[in-house]
Amino acid sequence: MNVIAELFNDAKFIIKFRIKVTKQLSQLNKKAPKAGDLAPDFTLSDVTGTESVTLSDFRGGKPVALVFGSFT
Repeated sequence: MNVIAELFNDAKFIIKFRIKVTKQLSQLNKKAPKAGDLAPDFTLSDVTGTESVTLSDFRGGKPVALVFGSFT
């Protein structure tokens, strides 16, 4: 009988956890840009760290691809 009670408690915990995570994801999705929205403007340093580059400087020109990651 204890095993069944533990399984039932585990199931209740999982359901509560999934509801909580689903609510959090819903809130994040509301804040995320939608397809076709302008990207938020930002400024970053170039690879050498000597110049800064602002996204809005490229607006109206060719498409811009942003790659964030490590190439090590």
